[in-house]
Formats: sequence, structure tokens, C-alpha cells
Amino acid sequence: MGFFNFSHKWNFPSNNFGQIFGIADSGVETFKGTPIKSLAREICQNSLDAHLPNNQPTRIDFEIFEIAPSDIPDFQTLKDAFARSLEFWSKQKSNKAKAFFRNAQYVIEKPTITCLRISDHNTTGLLGSREEYNTPWCNLTKSTGASDKSGSNGGSFGIGKFAPFACSYFRTIFYSTADSDGVCAYQGVSRLTSFKNKRGEITQGIGFYGNDKNTPVYQQYSLSPNYSRDEKDFGTDIFILGFNGDTDWKHDMIASILDGFLYAVYSNTLVVDVDGTLISQETLPDLIESHKQFFKEHAEEYYRALTDEKLGRTFIDEITDDPETRGKLTLRLMIMPEFHRRAAMVRQTGMKIKDKGNINGLIPFAGLLFIEGDAINSYLRGLENPQHLEWEIERANNKSKAQKLLRYMTRFIKSSLDTMKNDDSEEALDPSVGEYLAAVQEEDVPNQEKTEGLQDNIKDIKIRVTEIKPKPGESQDNQDGDSQENDENGDVTSSDVPGENGSGGNNPGKGGGNGGGNNPGDGGGNNPTEHRKSLSSIQPSAVRCLVKDKKAGRYTIVFTPKISASNGILEVYMSAESQNYTASIVSASCADFPNLVVSNNKITNITFTEKQPIKIDITIDYHDYCSMEVKAYGNKV
Repeated sequence: MGFFNFSHKWNFPSNNFGQIFGIADSGVETFKGTPIKSLAREICQNSLDAHLPNNQPTRIDFEIFEIAPSDIPDFQTLKDAFARSLEFWSKQKSNKAKAFFRNAQYVIEKPTITCLRISDHNTTGLLGSREEYNTPWCNLTKSTGASDKSGSNGGSFGIGKFAPFACSYFRTIFYSTADSDGVCAYQGVSRLTSFKNKRGEITQGIGFYGNDKNTPVYQQYSLSPNYSRDEKDFGTDIFILGFNGDTDWKHDMIASILDGFLYAVYSNTLVVDVDGTLISQETLPDLIESHKQFFKEHAEEYYRALTDEKLGRTFIDEITDDPETRGKLTLRLMIMPEFHRRAAMVRQTGMKIKDKGNINGLIPFAGLLFIEGDAINSYLRGLENPQHLEWEIERANNKSKAQKLLRYMTRFIKSSLDTMKNDDSEEALDPSVGEYLAAVQEEDVPNQEKTEGLQDNIKDIKIRVTEIKPKPGESQDNQDGDSQENDENGDVTSSDVPGENGSGGNNPGKGGGNGGGNNPGDGGGNNPTEHRKSLSSIQPSAVRCLVKDKKAGRYTIVFTPKISASNGILEVYMSAESQNYTASIVSASCADFPNLVVSNNKITNITFTEKQPIKIDITIDYHDYCSMEVKAYGNKV
């Protein structure tokens, strides 16, 4: 453990009569909804990106420990910052800042403070601690919106670095590293609010613990009394001061790691110790069974597909026709009645990018597609959106090549599933699967949770008929499928759903239509059902997000749709390292659509016209540079 040096201290720089920062730091607030899940994904991804090329797994430790308040470096200055911040914001009507600092003062006066240590091993550590900018160390501790990662790496230090702060009662973190260049360094970072210091100056709100000019201290440091790192054990330690995890934080952390990094653990690329519970290749069977209730993204189904030698099947394909996309696809598939009909798309690091749906609407299956090869992974990395949850054709220089590759992977999964289905006997498949066959294809929504429940009340049931009646003399052999079509990415999307009136049958119709069965209805129904149409994803031919005023959170979105659509919706997301988060839109305006309606991250009352750009000015509750994503939906016309 390092010893406190009185020449090292906390410093909260002056804002030099500039912007005043409040408690609603959008970077931190972004992760408040799912703090443990976000922490797990951001930490594991960054550590896997920094692994050493020695064929040994990346190891990560999460450990709870207790310290006395006096063990916090320059404890009195940090405590004084809480008091001054509370005083500074005491005149504000909102109680959010006052409640935060009152709670911080309460926690810091306790006999002991709970902290969380996060340590990775067999990594390069945080390189570049002696440089002023554009290094992993500087991007993490001081930069905003900066990234210097490339190739097949998974992420960047964008807003994802704020995830640990959302897990701290004090919004205070200590970083320490022993990097592979032989440099050791540590520094504290506290993301508070503006306040008046002893000189009467208003501060920026962010404070740094270290040497003069906010530089780090060049030695190893451990806030935990029971932990120290050897200088040749390359890696990074993160100490979350005042950890605010609830009683289930361990279970949530384990489940989140297995949901997002199952293949990395299964292939012995990643080993994680969560406060005494080891997540490894050997412990996976027991953890999958014990944490079923905590999984959000079907990890238990993917694990069964990976490991069941009797019911699971492996399919392999090589992509060799283009050096830029050369690689190997390894697919594991398993058919079971309760499976959710999705395939996990996993890149070379072992991190899942997305749960791919719209593969087959009838066969209940789970699959895992592992993508190997530096060339194809580097190429796909260039197609990923900033939150690393989707591959987007519009990001490619050669869009037809990108479209061809994504279609190829989707068709590989579909054809492999067809092969597996045809190889299974109907006697074995039909009895167990028949009752689960879906009539309408699910939408391809990542990580969607579905729940069922029984209710006592009785409701009228309306039947929606999606089949198309054949013309006289026309064969009905092909009339029992879904109303579906392949989109340009190889996905299957549901087509228009017809209205329900007068659906016909052997009894008189009650609806507003004219029937069509042997005894057609008279059209006298009281509740005629309108013609319905499901929303479809609207692909852009071009999309741009421009910063107008970062301090005010003002951006301009220019969205050019490929097709025309009515009842349009735009969804806006802020991008982290491994996932996206809904942007809190304060207002939106557009000269072409004066009646826009804003709800959370959605903008409605838009009409899309093919190839016609829409320019929308928005204000979001985030006051710094950020990567932004836009999704569009509407009724195709």
C-alpha cells in the first residue's frame, strides 16, 4: 500500500470565469440506470482490448474492502469540497445536488467506508502516463470524447469511462497502473460540481489528486490495505471510493459478465474473480445454473448450444474471396422448444456484439457465431456503431462490400439452421416444437425481455388473420408461412398486417366487413377494426450529427431516408464503449415539421420522403462532446 505524501494533494482547478457545472453530469447520469451492468461491460472490454499477446487469459478482480476515512489521501480537502459544494448549491430550488452532498457528508463520517477494487492482470496497463495527451492514460483521466483505438479492438475511452463514477457515493476514483513500458503511476479523479474555493474562485467541478499541474504520481499505489501489485505484474487498478452497490451487486455483476462475455470465458480468454466467486472455464456450468434468474440476454441458452454435444451442432465456413474480409466463421446451433430464436454475434475478443434475431420465425433455436481472423475483425470494427452493438453498412467506404459480408453471415446462419432442421427427424422435432411455433416473426430488438402472466379478468379476443387466400384454382401449398420479406441486411421483417373485419369462416361474420366464408357477415359490427400497419426500420442513405453548442447540449441531426414513410419516429442515443444509452432530449425543432413531439429520446410527428434530408435541431441534457446514434422507424409508403 502506498503512503500519503503531503506534497501530493487534491486540486480543483478554477473555471477562470467560465462555465459552472452542476450535479447532473450527463456522463455519470448515463450509467445511473444500470450501474453494475455498465461497469461490467466497460471494464471487461477495456481489459480485453489491452491484453498481452502471450496466449494467457486476461484476469480481472472485483474486490470489496473497507477503509477508515482518514486513509483517503488528503481526506480533509476532499471533505471540504463536499461542504463547499453543499453551501454553493444550497440556494438552488432543486434538491438533487443538496441531497447528493448531504449523503456524501454522511457516508464520509462513518467509521469505515466501503470501496471496490478492480484490477486487471496480463494486460499492457495504461500506457502514456508521462505524456500530456492522446494516450490511454490521458484519455481515461483527463480527456472527454477522445479515442485512439483502432484495428480489431473493442472500444474507446468515450463516455464509458464515467461508468465507475456512477458506482461511487463520492464520484471519486483512484487509478493506478504498472504498464508494459515499465512506468508506474497513480492519480485520483473526483467528478463533483462547481463550488467556491478558499480564494473565492469558482471551480470547474472536477478535481485531481497528484502532483503539481494535475500530473500523476509516478509510483504504485493501493487504496486497499490487503492488496499490492508487483511492478512486473502489468495491469491497471481502479479503486471506487464509497462503492454504492446493493446487496445483489455480485449476482448482477456475474450475470452481466456472462451475458456479454460468455464466449471469452468459455474459450479461456477471460477469467474474472467477483469478490471471491471465480468466473472461469471450469466454473461456468455451476454459474450458469445458479444465476439463471439474473440473466438478461439469454446466456444460459447460448451456453447450452456451446456445450451440448448431443443436441448442439457445429458449422464452419471460411471467407477467402477478399483479403480485406478474410476470416473464419464458427457457428454453434441448438434447437429446443423454449429457445428465443436468436444468435449471438461474437467478435475475436470474445465480446458479444449483438443478439441477431429474424433468422427463422418458426424454429426455436439458440446460436453463437464466433468470428475469427484479424482481417474480418478489423473490417467489422470499422462498421460498428460507437456503442458496439450493431454493424452499419453506411459506415463502409464500399457499401456493397459491407452489405455482401453482412448478408453472407446471416445466410450462413439461416442455411446452417435449415440443414440442422432437415437432418432431424420429424418425429423427434414436431411433438416438442409444434406448440411453440410462432405465427409472426419477432422484431430484431437486442436484449429484449419477454414475460408472461395469468390474469383473472376476461377480455374479448380479436383474431388477426395474416394468411392470404388463394385465387380459385390456385394451390394452397405455400399459404401457411409468415408475411415476411428479407431486408437489405439479410434480416426478415414483417410485412403489412391486414385489417381483421369480416375474416370469414363457417358462421355468420360479426365484423364490419362482408365476411368471405360460407355465411358472410352483414357488415353490421359495432367495432370495426382499422387497417393496421407495423412500424418498419427506416434505413438512412446518409446521416450526420453536428455539434452546434456543446456546453448547451445543442446538436443538429441531418437524416436522409432511403425510402418514404409516414408516422415517422427518430430515436437518439448517446454512445458508450460497449453499448448505447438513451439521450435525454430537452427540445427538438424542425422548419419542415413544426409540431414535433419529444418523449425521452424519441422525436415523433415526422414524415420521411425518399432521398429528402430532414434537418432537426435538438437540445439534450449533456454538456460535452459525445458520439451520437440515430434510429428511424415509420410506416412504409
